[in-house]
Amino acid sequence: MLNKSNYRWLILGVCMLVYCTAELVRWNYTGISKYLVVDWNIGKPELGILGSVFFYSYAIGQIPWGTATDIFGGRRVIPIGIGTVALCMVGFAYSNSFYQAVAWRTVMGFMAAAAFIPSASLLNKWFSKHERGFVMQMFSGAGGGLGEAMTFLLMPVFAILLAHGGTFAGLGGWHGATLAMACIVFMIAVIAIVFLRSDPSDIGLVSVQKQEDGAQEQGQSYFSVAKAAVTSLEFWNFAMVWSGFTVGTRLVPAWLVMYATDFYLQSGGMSKEAAMIAGGTTATIYVLGRAVGTPVVGLISDVALKHGIHRSVVIWIAQVAMICMYFSYTFPIFSPLLLNILAFISGILINLFPLMNAVGAELWSIRTSGMLMGMVNTFGQFMGAVMLTLSGFMAARFSIVGGAFYTEFLGIWYLGIIYSVIASLAATYFVYKNFFSKKRVTENSMN
Repeated sequence: MLNKSNYRWLILGVCMLVYCTAELVRWNYTGISKYLVVDWNIGKPELGILGSVFFYSYAIGQIPWGTATDIFGGRRVIPIGIGTVALCMVGFAYSNSFYQAVAWRTVMGFMAAAAFIPSASLLNKWFSKHERGFVMQMFSGAGGGLGEAMTFLLMPVFAILLAHGGTFAGLGGWHGATLAMACIVFMIAVIAIVFLRSDPSDIGLVSVQKQEDGAQEQGQSYFSVAKAAVTSLEFWNFAMVWSGFTVGTRLVPAWLVMYATDFYLQSGGMSKEAAMIAGGTTATIYVLGRAVGTPVVGLISDVALKHGIHRSVVIWIAQVAMICMYFSYTFPIFSPLLLNILAFISGILINLFPLMNAVGAELWSIRTSGMLMGMVNTFGQFMGAVMLTLSGFMAARFSIVGGAFYTEFLGIWYLGIIYSVIASLAATYFVYKNFFSKKRVTENSMN
């Protein structure tokens, strides 16, 4: 039997599975996009819409699900949302047109919002601030990475296998592959309701929230604590920095499989099906960057915090590096090795957003982390959805007719560069406010 003091690690494991479902459903169409383009006679603008409608409704769901978690607890909230997501995937599997798929992905997006913010809020209540960098990145990196791996690699493989006469519950091709994934999501919902606990006090342990919240926060009402945070300039600057990561997590995963597939079609002379699998492999290497690299960065931020270096410094470095990342995609790539290295680095950089959750719990009360991070993520998700919608049109606008494979995607990366510059400026103020100015005050007081 698991020792009570170690139960938090089981909570982390279940939350990783929960977030796996969120990543799986948000990108479930990308690994089968070549089939959807043919079946529904659509192009890049429609694929951009198919991706963005999920995130518009996902953005709307952040505050309701986050607030519900603060009030009712993660154990009650998370399984309901994830179980409903599985039903939405079943609906998508039976879709026979682009418009049916858009409708299902809209509902799916709202329900999938029960995964990330509620789980992150739950983890804030189970882990102390000196563990949160590593924990948040394990939760998002390994958990989300598993979901992306299923999408980018397993979905196209399943779809190809089922396209050659196989079926799953009577459905073949991408329809059957999607239905199989829906069954996996439902099983994770069952695991969540069995093992999750909303707070350490539920099993007789000391509450981390009560240990970290000061007497002032504990004496105030839930909404007065939230209001104090929301009415500050620092909160909205925080939201702007967060959105820089969100835009990255919308643009890169949405187009990387198609980008890599086109690379292998042109440079490797592969068949369409072989190029799709190779493109899925490159996306899986991106996932490895997320799953392996981000926990390392999270651990570094924990160690740095113990030595007086605020996490905002790590966040600023990541935002600036993302500008270079987008810029690299605008150049010709001459070998699969270079493509895969870039994909691996991209997986690390754009998926450092859970560090913002750790920072948020340190700047404001854990008690309101669901609502506050939900508000921040709502802003980020809307910006990500807008950029994803624009990306398809930007790709069409800046595409060079008859050019190399990468010239079809230039507009997408230009869009990423512009937004990352804006987010980097916000991160510059963020690191000054939370590290350099406070460090100067401390040094002056010592003198």
